[in-house]
Amino acid sequence: MQTFKAFAVAAILTALAGPAMAQVKVGVIASSTGPISVVGLQQKNTVALLPKKIGDFTVDYIYMDDNSDPTQATKDVQKFLIEDKVDAIIGPSGSPNAMAVLPFIADSKTVMLAPVGTTAVVLPMDDKKKWVFKTTQNDNLVMDALVAHMKKNGVKT
Repeated sequence: MQTFKAFAVAAILTALAGPAMAQVKVGVIASSTGPISVVGLQQKNTVALLPKKIGDFTVDYIYMDDNSDPTQATKDVQKFLIEDKVDAIIGPSGSPNAMAVLPFIADSKTVMLAPVGTTAVVLPMDDKKKWVFKTTQNDNLVMDALVAHMKKNGVKT
């Protein structure tokens, strides 16, 4: 009987241990409403396409709309960090919103992928910005291309 108990306990512990499956929580803030929604809505729609598993990690995405408002973006980031205890944040969509959340990102030492045009979220690099990774081209590249196209096509206004 002792052998059976030992075998049963070993079998249960082995079954429970299985492969290590850790969970990663990622907060996603996008401006799917308000003035920045032309960009934010696309970012919101992308959440469903993000991988649910990376290696041995399952990934849980938690989405919030900041309504294109820096104050709401700040509240969303605080909720992600305090209540949801996210491991990383994607967003916010707009440059003013991303700049507004920098102090909270730095204090919590949470990685943020910032899909914004301004380089101000990462430059000049300092302790507050070292947790931010800018994912899109710089706004000056877009403006230079836009102005060049306008000149080439005779646009005066």
